[in-house]
Amino acid sequence: MRLRQGKFSMRNLLLQFENEQCPVWIGARCDDEIVFRLRELKASSYHFVVDRTVAQLHGRALFDRLAAEEPARLWIADGGESAKSIAAVERLAREMVHAGIDRRGAIVAVGGGVIGNLAGLTAALLFRGVRLVHVPTTLIAAADSVASLKQAVNLPYGKNLLGCYHAPAAVLIDLNYLRTLPANQVRSGMNEIIKNALTVATENIQLLDDMLNADARYSDTEFMAIIEGGLLAKHKVMILDKYERKQALVFEYGHTVGHAIELAANGRVPHGEAVGLGMIVAAEAACRLGLLSSTELELHHRLLTRNGLVVRLPMGVTVTAVMAYLRTDNKRGYVSARPDEVAMILLRGLGVPNGPVERPLTVVESSLVQSCIETRLTEIANVVY
Repeated sequence: MRLRQGKFSMRNLLLQFENEQCPVWIGARCDDEIVFRLRELKASSYHFVVDRTVAQLHGRALFDRLAAEEPARLWIADGGESAKSIAAVERLAREMVHAGIDRRGAIVAVGGGVIGNLAGLTAALLFRGVRLVHVPTTLIAAADSVASLKQAVNLPYGKNLLGCYHAPAAVLIDLNYLRTLPANQVRSGMNEIIKNALTVATENIQLLDDMLNADARYSDTEFMAIIEGGLLAKHKVMILDKYERKQALVFEYGHTVGHAIELAANGRVPHGEAVGLGMIVAAEAACRLGLLSSTELELHHRLLTRNGLVVRLPMGVTVTAVMAYLRTDNKRGYVSARPDEVAMILLRGLGVPNGPVERPLTVVESSLVQSCIETRLTEIANVVY
């Protein structure tokens, strides 16, 4: 395959995470250029990790194009949050080693956040680190999760409790892959974009207020703006905090309660939907503590409901179950908290995290969090402001 300079259609961003750099290429209907960019790595072999759905939609076709010119293997992993386990990582690693991967190999994650984490942790552990390339097929991956060094899997007690840090060598995004997403997955990704706007990129709030629609229909131009905005929001903070242990903890906004809802729902709720509910709870808590105004609380509700969020706990998820999972949140230990307290990200204004700049966590009494969940997620109908 030959692509001459000047024939490239993909736009390029360079994300900086302290001393780490990650080039991002974004285009539409650009499979040939994605293969070209992969071949630029000059890997000894390429190992595609996909789930069955993505294999049928995009992954196998992209793999076949590369495999026609380079040594490549396709590995099918189970999808869904329940598949994000150390057993799955070990299986992938064993099979890749048996197939002959070496230190010059590259692992290509074609999929959403689950596949990104499985492939990412495998890449981090094999030979103490081989190259990782993300080819995201969900909005939440393309605009948010690929812009991270965090690679992790779950334990029965909580999300992302077992992992490490490993920088991707590149991110290659084809907007056309997003066209096959169901509307609820697009809305899930948009909730993370809303999170970034509320926390660190307030300049994007008006754009979202004008653009959001519950049908989740967006043009290529709109998707490009959404993804670039999401990635640059991550870049803005992670340039100073690549491990997301200090200022970049702000990106955990909504995730404390959100992760607990996700676990209590046993994988039935998309990640971004759970985070959206978590943001509603966090904003209610901040308002009760005098940190956010009622207008700012209403803005949270307006943006999220315009994106189609139903503001109530998912069917079958109880407040008791959510509170139980909060006790194993992966932010415990960053600050001292009693068993009846929860460390979470709160805002004291749009774009202004509460707490110390170097670690913006607020310790909140569990009883207050429970009351906010009960008030906002069990008693309120889906109100549109």
